[in-house]
Amino acid sequence: MKTNITINAIESTITVSKAFYKKASVYGSAEYAELHSALRDNPTFTIIFKVIEKKTYKALTFDRMQDYIKTQPNSDAMLIKFAAVMRVAKAKNSLYPLTKKWFLSTFPAYKDNAVAEAEALAKQAEAEIAELIAEDENAAKVA
Repeated sequence: MKTNITINAIESTITVSKAFYKKASVYGSAEYAELHSALRDNPTFTIIFKVIEKKTYKALTFDRMQDYIKTQPNSDAMLIKFAAVMRVAKAKNSLYPLTKKWFLSTFPAYKDNAVAEAEALAKQAEAEIAELIAEDENAAKVA
């Protein structure tokens, strides 16, 4: 039997998801009964919410995907596949999610923190350089 509640006797907590808690807040629902049963059995326990950690790739744009593919040994063939995946994903009205899913499954090494962190640092360095150039240009205009 699947349950939506996790009891931690060591920490005296009852862990639920936010979605389950929302359903349990409706009086008379099955979730309400399940949660209140757990609270009756453990009256001193506190309710906490599950923390779902999802890996995100904020800097993973189509250009970054393409640049990464260009660094691979079989880049020409992979770029053709990449374009085909993008066409199919666009036809399914899910351009970015499906393309990203294909990219991450095709290039699992990209998922390593070293690659993602290196790209994030490179992006930050580019922004800092652009800021310094803008400051220099402004200083030259003033002088």
